[in-house]
Amino acid sequence: MVAPGSHFACIEKRRLLKTFADAVSEYNRIQSAQLAAVLNGDGFQFQAELAEAEARKENAKYGVLIHEELHGC
Repeated sequence: MVAPGSHFACIEKRRLLKTFADAVSEYNRIQSAQLAAVLNGDGFQFQAELAEAEARKENAKYGVLIHEELHGC
């Protein structure tokens, strides 16, 4: 059995980490599309989407950090 204070027992932290991982994956997917567009001569057509994905990634990251600080896990 996992101790209540254990990092593995915290469902909220696992949820926050999954949200962060998903946000990073989405950011990377859009960044790859941006790079492909630039290399194809199509310009920087994904700037708005990239900015939104970056904001989601940063928000998710700070959610994890705040949880760690407040919850201790």
